[in-house]
Amino acid sequence: MKGMQLGLLIGCEGGKRGAIPHDVFDVAVVVEKTIVLHNVQDVAHSFAMLMGVIFCVNLKYPEAMKYSFEFVQRVVMKIKPDQASARVHGLRNRILRYKL
Repeated sequence: MKGMQLGLLIGCEGGKRGAIPHDVFDVAVVVEKTIVLHNVQDVAHSFAMLMGVIFCVNLKYPEAMKYSFEFVQRVVMKIKPDQASARVHGLRNRILRYKL
């Protein structure tokens, strides 16, 4: 957790690790090097809580991931989608061109 400004701390069992481990026993939400929520059993809910904390407290996204966080906020979660940056709006339009 040292140096983690913003993110999820995932506790899992077992030696093999994938992108999201299946044997998660705890997930914590970290904001400014401090655990603000813990004992969350689900990574998806933890991520939604992280986005909620960022939005409610009006935190700035980490510079290296600002467009990723903005995409999730504006396009996936539909929080103020009309205020998306040109880069995120363009990506949204390119994705919507594809038929699923």
